[in-house]
Amino acid sequence: MKELERILELWSAAQSAGESAVLATVVKTRGSSYRLPGARLLITQGGRHAGSISGGCLEEDLLKKAWWLTENGPVVRRYDTTPDGELSTGGFGLGCNGIIHVRLERLTPGHPSALDIIRDVRTQRRPASIEHVLSPDEVWVETLQPAIRLLVYGAGNDAVPVTELARNLGWEVWVFDGRAHYARREKFPRAHMVAVRGTHAVPFDSWTVAVIMSHSYSQDLEVLRELSSQRLPYLGVLGPAKRTAQLLADADLHPAALAPQMHAPMGLDIGADGPEQVALAVVAEIQSVLNGRQGRSLSGRGGPIHSRDTDDAAEKFEVRSIVCA
Repeated sequence: MKELERILELWSAAQSAGESAVLATVVKTRGSSYRLPGARLLITQGGRHAGSISGGCLEEDLLKKAWWLTENGPVVRRYDTTPDGELSTGGFGLGCNGIIHVRLERLTPGHPSALDIIRDVRTQRRPASIEHVLSPDEVWVETLQPAIRLLVYGAGNDAVPVTELARNLGWEVWVFDGRAHYARREKFPRAHMVAVRGTHAVPFDSWTVAVIMSHSYSQDLEVLRELSSQRLPYLGVLGPAKRTAQLLADADLHPAALAPQMHAPMGLDIGADGPEQVALAVVAEIQSVLNGRQGRSLSGRGGPIHSRDTDDAAEKFEVRSIVCA
């Protein structure tokens, strides 16, 4: 996600300046909370910060206290935002109605940290896990995965907002088009790759998704044939269902062979009109598919917003170590 990019960028700048920092990580929640375990906030010795662990309520407290709280090593800060909790009054203005445990640790340039593991996961595109040992009988294992890589086949004007929105989420974006005058770097300055299709090898992995939107029937047909052998978690095709049915027929592909990865017409049904709204519908659908959601309104969900695996075990603990597995 984009937030992690900002945190890593700030930590790189701090390291270059020989500046220490405090990393705050949500390690456990109970009840309702704005952020889930794994959310992070980095605070440099000079007061710069990136990331968040709440909707803004808890950050101010940590900006004031993170340094003296970690004078003797890593600690876990407990925030009770329930109506009867210690933070229900006192100016926090919280409305989460939950309990949040935040691990605080000092980072020093030249010494390994969780951020080094996160950077390796993103650059090497290999998942990893971090064991947060919270007490002798309690460990929280955090799973880290590479950023989503979005392959955009088609470099028309409507591909620009798709690229921008995906980059705002911290995704990798690769743009391809068979027409050299379309595949121009200046048109997609934030994309990781902009190239004429067929001139660069495309790496596929479990975190790669693709959209076909060149508006060229012959080019879309070629791309569909190429991608049909890849078990992508999401494959979107722009245009009406009738056009996609014809593409499948001409490619000699049966719709069932690409189910459930294929989405055509691609995008959530939000009444989108125009490139920006279509981009919103498409990126939102990819996000919902990858998270195993249906993309419906939260008001009709009838349960917790987030699926949680956190437990209600002992609420007082010390952090002993972090182990990369």
